[in-house]
Amino acid sequence: MKIAIDARSLEGNKTGVGRYLENLLKVWQNREDCEFVLYFKDKIPDKDFWGGENFVLRQLKNPLGFSSNFFFQHILLPWNLRKDDADFFFSPFYLRPFFCPVKSAIVLHDISYEAHPEWFDRKSQFVLKIFSKISAHNADLIFTVSEYSKNEIVKYYKIKPNKIVVTLLAPDSGFHMERNETKIRAIKDKYGLSKFVLCVGTIFTRRHIPEIIDAFDKFSENNGDYQLCVVGKNRTFPFEDVDAEIEKINGKFQKKKIVHLGFLEEDELMAFYSSCCAVIYLSDYEGFGLPVVEAQFFAKPVLTSHNTSLVEVGGESVEFVKKNEMKCILKSLHKVLEDKDYYNSLVFEGGNNIKRFNWRECAERTLMSILKNV
Repeated sequence: MKIAIDARSLEGNKTGVGRYLENLLKVWQNREDCEFVLYFKDKIPDKDFWGGENFVLRQLKNPLGFSSNFFFQHILLPWNLRKDDADFFFSPFYLRPFFCPVKSAIVLHDISYEAHPEWFDRKSQFVLKIFSKISAHNADLIFTVSEYSKNEIVKYYKIKPNKIVVTLLAPDSGFHMERNETKIRAIKDKYGLSKFVLCVGTIFTRRHIPEIIDAFDKFSENNGDYQLCVVGKNRTFPFEDVDAEIEKINGKFQKKKIVHLGFLEEDELMAFYSSCCAVIYLSDYEGFGLPVVEAQFFAKPVLTSHNTSLVEVGGESVEFVKKNEMKCILKSLHKVLEDKDYYNSLVFEGGNNIKRFNWRECAERTLMSILKNV
């Protein structure tokens, strides 16, 4: 069985989609009944699991010389799918070629652009609302990451539920608890951190970073030894100047109370998860909410929103912030960080909750569904 995969998400800095695909491939690398043809656009990255004989790596160069995602996806991909005699095409992102010569599957991680188009600029709305909907209807199979997202796809796209397969995500298989205190201290010193709360994820409008910052400002008036570390690029729309607010608060306290970092290398991220006091991850809409289970993997208590897939993923193991408003966030910060018994109970329940999520089960369910649809 020859399964072709759009592997562009593995190029460059590892994104959420790239992590998703990489973890699937790590499980699939020893399958003797399948050959995986991975198509790249600009560069074939170095990966420690490429050694398997069932991986074929191909860079599809544009013969016209210019770089274009559209040309790659709708011209080069279908041409090479036919040329390589592929049996199935798998896209870990939202899109597939307009004219796909073989059966196909796409992954819809969420469809927030349908539920809240006001969070996206016109270009993103056009690409996602139109092209992903066409891809979803034309694909033979759709994967998504929670029952909540499955219900949203049925609601907005009017697709039959039996075409949609839920495969739960998990913490990156490369993650491990960092126990080298010297290394942790060096990384924290590099960024000016000591005792801190961690907030990880691309900064979208729906994730209420300004409200988290305001709540932490108030919290710090009586808890001066804590810092807040926000990790993620600012993709707010309309744009919210998060850094200006951080600078204002740091000026007020005359020290680094809040640190904003756009990107962390994986070893730094593991050190941050291993050494933070707690993780806060708020949102108005999530298809899964990976930082929730990542934090629990590192035995950290989680503060998150009581809505969408976050209720499903967090279960009874997290501190649900009643509303994504400053006063409610502040109340939850006090509850988690000042009540040691409650803090420990969240760590314990998180350890039980994390057992529900693993990449082997996700990867095997994905591949089994593909093989049944060839």
